[in-house]
Amino acid sequence: MFMNSTIFFSTWLLALTACQSNSTPPVAQEVAALKAPNSGPAPESGLAATNPERIQDTMLTVNGLRHRELTTQLLERQLGRPDSIKKGAVECGGYFATETSPEGDWWYYGNTMYEVNGTRAILYSFDVTTGKFKGKLGKLILDQNTTLEDVRRFYPLSAKEAEKPASGQRGEEMSLPFEYKGEMMDDSLILLFRKGRLQEVVFFSPC
Repeated sequence: MFMNSTIFFSTWLLALTACQSNSTPPVAQEVAALKAPNSGPAPESGLAATNPERIQDTMLTVNGLRHRELTTQLLERQLGRPDSIKKGAVECGGYFATETSPEGDWWYYGNTMYEVNGTRAILYSFDVTTGKFKGKLGKLILDQNTTLEDVRRFYPLSAKEAEKPASGQRGEEMSLPFEYKGEMMDDSLILLFRKGRLQEVVFFSPC
């Protein structure tokens, strides 16, 4: 009996230590919950079952382009060298993460972030406040002029999440889950607002 308790406590302690070492970037820590859908279908919670609002990968473009993997060479050709690089910082929920892959890097262009692993890159989040990045989700424009009321016209149930600032957050947030072939995915598109105006869009995947 004492031996079993000791093994359980050791396992729990190792799991706790692993969680505390996560260096997820601040923007990811601020969201409560895209890569091209390659994660499995998510079990629907009671809330998800009552909210039929879903989005598809094919509905979304950023600066007129689909959200897809690109090479670092093409990325630098489009945007130049990043303002800063955080090496080995992608430890949790990374798009390129596998059991054998090295930890990825964050490339920062202002407040816009790309996940980079080797010569591969993908957009993780984009800042709409500078006017350099503009998204489009179906008929909904995602730019510095977008308000929560604009989003509410298309996604009234999901927009209720952003009616009040989340505790400890710098603004309001809401999430739109992706679906693939009728199945809800783990991935979500997170919209971050400040005083009702869109600030940032995040392609979020849970760990």
